[in-house]
Amino acid sequence: MGRTFIAQRGQTKSTNDRQFRRDRQTPEVRYSIENAVEIFIHAKEAEGLRKSTIKGYHDTVRYFRDWLSHDIGYIDEITSTLIRNYINYLKNDRLPYQGDEQREKTKKGLSVFTINIRLRNLKAIFRFLVDEGIINKNPTGNIPLVKDDEHEEVQGLADAEIDMILGSYDDKQFAQWRDKTLVLLLLDTGLRINEAMSLTVDNVGFQQNTLIVPSEIAKNRKHREIPISREISKRLRQLVDETEQYFGEGSRIFMNAYGDDFTADAFRKRLNRLKKKLDIPKLHPHMLRHTFARNYILNGGDVFTLQKILDHADIQTTRKYIQMDSEHLRQQHNKFSPVRRLFNRKGKRL
Repeated sequence: MGRTFIAQRGQTKSTNDRQFRRDRQTPEVRYSIENAVEIFIHAKEAEGLRKSTIKGYHDTVRYFRDWLSHDIGYIDEITSTLIRNYINYLKNDRLPYQGDEQREKTKKGLSVFTINIRLRNLKAIFRFLVDEGIINKNPTGNIPLVKDDEHEEVQGLADAEIDMILGSYDDKQFAQWRDKTLVLLLLDTGLRINEAMSLTVDNVGFQQNTLIVPSEIAKNRKHREIPISREISKRLRQLVDETEQYFGEGSRIFMNAYGDDFTADAFRKRLNRLKKKLDIPKLHPHMLRHTFARNYILNGGDVFTLQKILDHADIQTTRKYIQMDSEHLRQQHNKFSPVRRLFNRKGKRL
């Protein structure tokens, strides 16, 4: 039996400290996986997390529960070994797009990026459950994120590819003219696709040539004002006039041909079809954001202003967006080479 340490006279006798801690950590009730997750979800909803974030937690648990043995029903039965086995399953056995015959691939294993999204969500859930006293031990506590070889960051589009894309649209067709306007807007502002799709007439300052991204649609929940070029402002005004003519006032700026909200997924699918038509290796909305970032710097913009426009909390994230291919590197080197300046000095011979 451990000895009791007395620091001050007059203390009442207490239970052995180690035994007290052990007793206090023992939950009185065992929670099912479903009940424990429900408590977590309710807490996050109370904190004001967005619906998309809540859905991400739901999806993560659903994927994990589908893999988990049905013999395991209580949250305290989930161990670190189970979590590691699940990670190995995601790395080696899980088929991407499983269940979708048109998209399912023969190669097994999800990307490290996708695995780490699920692992981060599981870590958040179990960390909360420990803090709330629902379980004693965090089974993900000693499990690091999955490491991977360094991959090339998302590249922007080459100038020739941009010309091909813009030249492919038929301005006589409403949907194609709208798509072209959206592409130009993303190339001019670097907006996230969901931010662009949520824009209304009230968010555009046509006289000031500015866009307002309200905090409720911004990823980082920060209200920001973005400058736009005069040409894009005029084009948006024309799109708004046509949209209101067809579908009435109060509509979003980007609508489909039936008067419904044009969605990010619908735009991605249209870009994917265009990619195949033009034989471009990759084409998705985020590439337009990266293209804006790269060209902004190449045209003389500074990285600190770019960080503000892109709504990045960390400037290191902004730096990752500035990916230049070999041709851009050659152009910049020719423009700023110190030795070339020496040769170009009047009367200077080396």
